[in-house]
Amino acid sequence: MAVKAYELKDIRFGYPGSRFELEIGGLAIDAGTIAALVGPNAAGKTTLLMLLGLLHKPSAGAIQLFGQNPWNEGNRLFLRRRELAMVSHNPYLFKGTVFDNLVFGLKVRGISEKEWKAKAEEALGLVDMSGFEQKPASGLSAGQAQRIALARALILKPRVLLLDEPTANIDASLVSRIEALINEVNSRMGTTIVFSTHNFSQAFRIANEVIYLSEGKRVEYSHENYFSGHAQSDGRVSWIEPKSGTKIFFPGQFSGHLTCVISPGKIKIFSDEQKKELAGPNLFAGKITRLEMAENDLALVRVAGDLNFRINLPLQELKKKKVALSMQILVKFPPEAVEVIK
Repeated sequence: MAVKAYELKDIRFGYPGSRFELEIGGLAIDAGTIAALVGPNAAGKTTLLMLLGLLHKPSAGAIQLFGQNPWNEGNRLFLRRRELAMVSHNPYLFKGTVFDNLVFGLKVRGISEKEWKAKAEEALGLVDMSGFEQKPASGLSAGQAQRIALARALILKPRVLLLDEPTANIDASLVSRIEALINEVNSRMGTTIVFSTHNFSQAFRIANEVIYLSEGKRVEYSHENYFSGHAQSDGRVSWIEPKSGTKIFFPGQFSGHLTCVISPGKIKIFSDEQKKELAGPNLFAGKITRLEMAENDLALVRVAGDLNFRINLPLQELKKKKVALSMQILVKFPPEAVEVIK
């Protein structure tokens, strides 16, 4: 049985004076793996990272870190936190040089000063910033500061590395290097890594497991219902073209590249003969390529066509519409069912 880095059960956490509450019924992350947290702004990604980093204590439920509840360990909580390292998307650097920042954690852990130089050089090499030891931290760009913060975490060789949007302030030319670094640290050091991102393709490309959050809760996700493109708008509604000539419409005025997701429970299916009766946007033709039984009297229907969709359909409706494999159908959902993630 795989060792669990984290096991969460019936977790609840809220901020004083805020209506937001994080609720995670169950979550397990295997040791030595990479997990990605994805979802829109205010979904709870950073809050969950803070809980995993033992910086917030849940108001209910239990967190197990490598088989132990750190909040029940009294004086050992401080030592458990030292097994973890967290890097925010807007990191704070101490006054002084880059070297001063890198060796701070080594100093407080009692690591011999003789080892500092070699460890600092190794950490800077990992983030492509060799030779920056004596640069003043205050003179770094946002992207450089983020990489130094990452090096400051890596120099400690933590058991768990927590990253809040690690490529948010990085130049596009360096994104692939940071992604490769995440894989390198995981494979070479066996470090468990949990990172948050708005980039769905990045999450699926790097992570062993993708955890989708929405409004403080873990929800189902699927590859089929994520679509990306450059948004256009007429001032009332906006749209993207995931494929040339195929548009997905949603309310509001948006511009720039974005990703959207449609909940599998908000997509409806219709027979091919009903096309003349159906008006409005977000209507697509396709063929049923897979049927699976799910929980709560639901069937999971996968449709391939103009775009690929996953749909959760009540069994009663499945029987009523005589849905079958290879059946040609129409897929439709309202613009309001589209959740936009910039």
